[in-house]
Amino acid sequence: MKKFLLDEEALKKGWGDESQYWFSLSSYTVKNHYDFADHERPDDMSETEFMLSMKCIPYFRVSRIELAKAYIEAVASDKLKAKLNVIDDENQYIEAFWKYFNAYPHLSEGYEEFQNNYLIKKAINWCDENSINFEVV
Repeated sequence: MKKFLLDEEALKKGWGDESQYWFSLSSYTVKNHYDFADHERPDDMSETEFMLSMKCIPYFRVSRIELAKAYIEAVASDKLKAKLNVIDDENQYIEAFWKYFNAYPHLSEGYEEFQNNYLIKKAINWCDENSINFEVV
């Protein structure tokens, strides 16, 4: 039985751009969409349809704003949550997040551990949702 290894390299790819990484159901490896540049895609087929036809599914992805919002939800005060929740623009939210992060030292305590755990949980959930046999290494 095939097993996908959720190692440091596989987890790093979770930070990729949208549609950058795809999981090959044939080889149980993560592929960059550029790996398929030599394959001709029919004009009437979307990239997603093409990748699915190649037995690849979208790889999990964590965005900067998703992580920032999850971290603020987990550790911040209601006052800080309220200030950040009124910001709609992703770039402005990230900018404000880092401003507060740097201004309040308690926010930096445990951030790296939170980030790593969040990434692993997201990867495990993705594997479970897609019936991917995996091992965290």
